[in-house]
Amino acid sequence: LAARKEPLPRRLVFIAFTAEEVGLIGSNHYVKNPIFPLKDTICMFNMDMVGRLRDDKLAVFGSGTAERWKPLVEELGKEHGFQLALKPEGLGPSDHQSFYVAKMPVLHLFTNSHTDYHRPTDDWDKINVPGMVRVVDLLEDLVIRTATTQERPAYVQVKGTASLERGGSRPYFGSI
Repeated sequence: LAARKEPLPRRLVFIAFTAEEVGLIGSNHYVKNPIFPLKDTICMFNMDMVGRLRDDKLAVFGSGTAERWKPLVEELGKEHGFQLALKPEGLGPSDHQSFYVAKMPVLHLFTNSHTDYHRPTDDWDKINVPGMVRVVDLLEDLVIRTATTQERPAYVQVKGTASLERGGSRPYFGSI
């Protein structure tokens, strides 16, 4: 995005949050203490666990949090050759939830869980780099389309919480 000859008409903010696993602490802190006012922030795009693409399957959480998301994600997903699993809910297992609770449209890209999830065996050599590049290319297209569209994506409240399929044999408990 920085290499574009023509700059985007909207400001982009790239943030890496901490303490997502122990209660979305970093993203909650940012939403409560933003560097740029949330009223000037039109949406939040989140990538969490996008390094293990398998069988072209990409889950997209938050696809119902703005009316334009579903058709746009379907169009771009097809262009990039993904088999999409669209989850309309904005509440779900990652940092996008903090922004959705603040009434902001969100999208969270996720290549699904795996048996190494949160284990010492989850190492860099298992990253599917070409797959990750494809996910980032899709996100770049989503960002450009959103940044160059004059109208802000309008927040839509979606009931329910999206669930995450987890691999492995360990017990899991999640609560809000």
